[in-house]
Amino acid sequence: MDEVKAMARAGESVGKAVGTGIKSARHGARRAGEVGVALSKQAAALAEQELANHGYSTDELQELIAQRATGMSRKELAKRGRKARKQWEKTTAKSRKQLAKNTAAARKELAARIDPGKPKPRRKWPWVLLALTALGAAVAVAFSRRPEELPVAEADDGFTRRDTQARHRASRPDVPAQPDGQAHAAPERSR
Repeated sequence: MDEVKAMARAGESVGKAVGTGIKSARHGARRAGEVGVALSKQAAALAEQELANHGYSTDELQELIAQRATGMSRKELAKRGRKARKQWEKTTAKSRKQLAKNTAAARKELAARIDPGKPKPRRKWPWVLLALTALGAAVAVAFSRRPEELPVAEADDGFTRRDTQARHRASRPDVPAQPDGQAHAAPERSR
């Protein structure tokens, strides 16, 4: 059992060592950060002093860096930026207007698909006039093609032909003969 106790004590001592190491690393990192901030402040102050010795301010240095990088001064860059911003605003305004028009058209189309509504009333008068004209033409054709009407025989005459003489009338003496050779009785009138 001595081995087990020895291993347990060793684990405890290793745990204490790791904890102590982590704690000292945290403190060291904090101190390094503080020292870094102090050194960067000193370096900035030293750089400003060197620029002042050469006759430049920090603003002038920024101008020089921008001019060397782009070939234009900061004023020219600002002017170009303003122009680009105006152009961008114009483009976005145009696209916004076009989007609004497209949206309105799509909304109307969708509304027409969902609820088509009543169809436009059709004019019926042209069809009525066309039907009446067709009916009139049909009547005109029917009357023009009618066969010639035959004379209607009277009730006591019976059916006779025009080209033959009626035999039963020729023998009757009270009916005068017609010049065409046919005998026709005078119509009797009812009283």
